[in-house]
Amino acid sequence: MKEKVPEERIETLRQEILALLENRELSIGDLSKAIGKSEKELYGHIENLSIYKSLKIISAECVKCGFVFEGRYRAKKPGKCPKCKGTRIDPPLFTYITE
Repeated sequence: MKEKVPEERIETLRQEILALLENRELSIGDLSKAIGKSEKELYGHIENLSIYKSLKIISAECVKCGFVFEGRYRAKKPGKCPKCKGTRIDPPLFTYITE
């Protein structure tokens, strides 16, 4: 059985995420496509960066009624809206503001 050799990187995955988010807003899907990693793999990194860096999470919003999930700082999209019970929800967006 062959050993899996990790891919060679110039910067860490978290540094790459911060570079992509610098002064722009992206969803987890956009990040996944740009980096080439699964959304599931990125959730933990995003939540960690939101705690220890100035990564800002822009709240998810219900498409049906416009309810904004303010105060929710998890990277994953909510399952359904508490107001209208709709399941069409725009995912949260992420941005990194450098100052």
